[in-house]
Amino acid sequence: MAANPEPEASWHTDPFGRHDARWWDGTKWTEKVRDGEQPGIDPPGIAVAPRAIPLNEPAPPIPSRRMIRLFGKRLPGAMLLASVALVAVIVLVIVVAVLI
Repeated sequence: MAANPEPEASWHTDPFGRHDARWWDGTKWTEKVRDGEQPGIDPPGIAVAPRAIPLNEPAPPIPSRRMIRLFGKRLPGAMLLASVALVAVIVLVIVVAVLI
């Protein structure tokens, strides 16, 4: 008889500490988890849950977009391009309407 036999297949306290219980299939921990009576899936591969960034650490800066000055206002380059395209379409519609 083995000195430390494997526990039987059943629900056990989650050894990873992320859920109330995790299913032991008799040889290994599975992805089947349970919180109260709510079943779920969570791969067992990570020994500890990832550490969240504390709220008192500032987030990294957002990369700035290229800004263009137009009539004293700073506009993103894409907005200027879209505005020029819109004006061109309006002029084209007016010219076609006059010629018809």
